[in-house]
Amino acid sequence: MVEQQGIAIIGGGIAGLTAAHLLHDEHDITLFEKSERIGGNAYTLRTRDGQEVDIAVAAFGKYSYTNFFKLLRELKIETVASFGMDPLHSFGIGLSYCNLDTGERLHFTPSLRGLVGQKFKILKPSLIKDLFLLARGLKKAGDLFDSGKLDGLTVEDMLVETGWTGGNVKLIYIGGLCLMSSMYCDDVLNAPAAFFAEKLKKYDDLLPPKAAISVRFTKERTRAYIDALSAGFRDRIVLHAEIRTVLREGGEVTLVMRDGAEEVFDGVIFACNADQALGLLEKPTDMERKLLGAWRYTEGKVVVHTDHAYFPKRELMEGYTFLYRNKGRYIESSISGSLWALPGVSRQSRLISTQHPNFPIEKDDIVFEKVFRTPIFDFKSCSTVKELPLLNGRNNTYYCGSHFGFGIHEDAVTSAIEVARKLRARLQQEA
Repeated sequence: MVEQQGIAIIGGGIAGLTAAHLLHDEHDITLFEKSERIGGNAYTLRTRDGQEVDIAVAAFGKYSYTNFFKLLRELKIETVASFGMDPLHSFGIGLSYCNLDTGERLHFTPSLRGLVGQKFKILKPSLIKDLFLLARGLKKAGDLFDSGKLDGLTVEDMLVETGWTGGNVKLIYIGGLCLMSSMYCDDVLNAPAAFFAEKLKKYDDLLPPKAAISVRFTKERTRAYIDALSAGFRDRIVLHAEIRTVLREGGEVTLVMRDGAEEVFDGVIFACNADQALGLLEKPTDMERKLLGAWRYTEGKVVVHTDHAYFPKRELMEGYTFLYRNKGRYIESSISGSLWALPGVSRQSRLISTQHPNFPIEKDDIVFEKVFRTPIFDFKSCSTVKELPLLNGRNNTYYCGSHFGFGIHEDAVTSAIEVARKLRARLQQEA
């Protein structure tokens, strides 16, 4: 019989919850979360009038999110198709781009009402040509990645290589990268081209046309799998945790709290942001300083509201709306999701979830707002991704999170599975 070991898990997002779920039967785990809730970027908001909507993470590719969907099946979490159409409406498919400076607009809303609302401009030969150029450019970017010709190039450099130096194609592509990464436009342009090319290749079922049959939502919102993951250890979750520092000495790990209290464990899993983990370590190793210190984060505000003043007509808002300005090296764009287009949400809802708002929102129309931290993938941080797993198992310390891959749920879950595997292997060796 192997004696249970006490493991502290720092961070209550999807990575920490997955690690805790996999380990709580064989380890005496305690999960510490500094905020008032668990779930991280999986946030189901319940409004005052009883609406339940996911305001951040929501959509998942059933073909590329292999480990995540395996986890959902294990937890018996139902999923539903995210996209659909009826003769008049589309659900979650549409994309709109609106220039707040010039009033110029571009709409891809395939429903009958959407086509009428945009006066059938989507069928113009010039736009059809743009979509063809986009598809051809994506193929070329993939070929350049496979041949290693994107190494050392920025996304901005790649735009030149693929011929996307301006116009609608560049706008659509950059908007998509901002959406998939939660990064600002300037950060995306500075990012390694190889990183985004590889991400789009691996998660190609998040893009049209595969997205139409691949992208899924959890039927009972993201709260369903957060509740299911935590069901077996709810009494071992500490919210509002105020950890001052983490000491590792004599084969033990000590968490020192803000009030001076100490809790001793056999090991620790950092399932928080890399910079937060480094800030908690009393004596980080040189490797930890190098790998964790390379990461920066976007403090991205998300505002849920009902202010439609700057948006196109409702029939042109069946998915995401990019409100942008001519600012910085290219544009400054907010990303807004029409929450009524999501499965299970009333079509009568007026709720919009806006990330990085760049327009004034009426105070009385604000339902909720929160800042979410997401990793910035630049040359420095991306260079650490393949080395991060080398930190695991040293000084009874383990790490997991979405930064172990491409910054999405599948990466967080996969890295947590690997941590659980390593801990089990260590136990077997010690038995």
